[in-house]
Amino acid sequence: MSWIYEARLYDSKSVASYVAMCIRDDHLLTGTSDLKVQVYKTRKGNFGVRYRKYMTE
Repeated sequence: MSWIYEARLYDSKSVASYVAMCIRDDHLLTGTSDLKVQVYKTRKGNFGVRYRKYMTE
């Protein structure tokens, strides 16, 4: 599966980590536990959030 990127970039890593935690918790509440969420840093120094689901067949 490919990564799904959030549309917004953040100035601090702590804010991006909070958004990543909210995405993870939202998917856990809906019953999707096979989600990988990452915080990444861009070349300009901003932080973003990306995630993907693992396909279990």
